Amino acid sequence: MQEPLFPNRGGHPKAAEDGAGHSQQPLVVAVGGLDPTGGAGLVRDFLTAGALGARVTLVGTAWTRQDENGVKEVEPRSPDMVRASLDEALVSCPLRRTAVKVGMVAGASIAAAIAAALEAWPGPVVFDPVLGASAGGSLFEGAPANLLPLLRRATLVTPNLAEAAWLTGLAVETLDHARQAAQEIVARGSPAVLIKGGHLSGPATDVLRSAAGERLYQGTRLPGSSPRGTGCALATAIAVGLARGQSLEQAVDVAKAWLAGRIQAAVAIGNARFL
Repeated sequence: MQEPLFPNRGGHPKAAEDGAGHSQQPLVVAVGGLDPTGGAGLVRDFLTAGALGARVTLVGTAWTRQDENGVKEVEPRSPDMVRASLDEALVSCPLRRTAVKVGMVAGASIAAAIAAALEAWPGPVVFDPVLGASAGGSLFEGAPANLLPLLRRATLVTPNLAEAAWLTGLAVETLDHARQAAQEIVARGSPAVLIKGGHLSGPATDVLRSAAGERLYQGTRLPGSSPRGTGCALATAIAVGLARGQSLEQAVDVAKAWLAGRIQAAVAIGNARFL
């Protein structure tokens, strides 16, 4: 009999099982859009989780037509189909070893469908509020208020500077701005936020803010353009850590260290770099 191409959805050897016969491998339910280049979105989520030894279940929110020059077209999926797909994924997953990663939600009705599906699910959620592609072009139609239920449900929100500015209505151009925006997002009900500071002038500094306080992550700025999909990869890697039972800070630490190594090894294809 022919073997399946992806026997455990992660492309890794079969995971050990616990006494009840359930896999001990972490599982990430990745919700997002399809980038045909494979640099970002669901493809990057799948590759990231697999590289970190996790299984993956994918829930699509939209199909996009884009290339290294930007987004050409977005075709959102039906909110009812997104809700049904996410409901099915969550019902069949082992709660203790699962985290949800939400990326591109495309529009307000899809955001509402995802938030509704997550209401009854108590596990960790990482929300990367993708508003546009790194090469240019919008990937979300709606207002900041449309994302508030997801911000409040998420264990961690991971906006970049532009996304933090859009969510809060504040100018986010300096490290002090990023710290202020992080406080504002937590004040609006998000349990924790990691504002990615890769585009800050000076040192690349991320700001983690939660009820426990603030922590700054200062990284070394590497030469060359930023690879495609770094935000997707970071959020998914954090979700893998949370699915393993790591604390939030530990999951962020491990994910950032892993991503730094991947950025150093990024490959140039055409005019873009890929992890």
